[in-house]
Amino acid sequence: MKSKLRLLYAEDEKIVRDFFLEIFKRYFEYIEVAENGKQALELYEKNKFDIAILDVSMPQLNGLNVASTIRETDSDIEIIMLAAFTDTDKLLKAINLHLFSYLSKPVKLKELDSTLNRVITKLSKNIKIKINDFYHWDVKKEKLYYLLDEVKLSKKEHSLTKILIQNPHKYHTSCEIQNTIMKSYPESDIHCNNTIQLISRFKKKMLKSYNKEHFFIDNVYGLGYKIIS
Repeated sequence: MKSKLRLLYAEDEKIVRDFFLEIFKRYFEYIEVAENGKQALELYEKNKFDIAILDVSMPQLNGLNVASTIRETDSDIEIIMLAAFTDTDKLLKAINLHLFSYLSKPVKLKELDSTLNRVITKLSKNIKIKINDFYHWDVKKEKLYYLLDEVKLSKKEHSLTKILIQNPHKYHTSCEIQNTIMKSYPESDIHCNNTIQLISRFKKKMLKSYNKEHFFIDNVYGLGYKIIS
């Protein structure tokens, strides 16, 4: 089964990048690929990642510079560095980056498989998905937290949050949500107003009880609902 952990992969050599991307697809459902260090950081700033696999030697920004910038604000993401034998001296300077592992190029597939399984196992034991600066979702417990406080959710609010968290980059229409979380509803409700009202009540509840300015569900006319990251 593929992991739902999100992977950022950065490698400047296309042949190598395409080869390992096909391998990573066996392990992860969600992967973003960068061709250089600058692009890797741009992707990181726009998305939430659990794991970053970075090549040490890349144009514009090398892997160590990318990892160092990420570590300035993120101590949770696991970083795996790919380094040629001649680059190993650079890794001695990376102790404070708290790398999960580094793999010497050319990478041995058995070693790669072992490393990926270890990092997936480690993160899957207790995954906390940061939604924004205020909210996070505990995957193992399937609970929503505002800072350190557990948010008490109704069954429908819980199902709604879980659906959006599992597909954070996708917009879901009100009818897609309604068909998933509501066992029955009037056939006359062709616009799925039950879901619209559910989300409206949920938003009012959250703004009143936890944060008067920030809600974590976005609504775009014509597209639907998604998580605000």
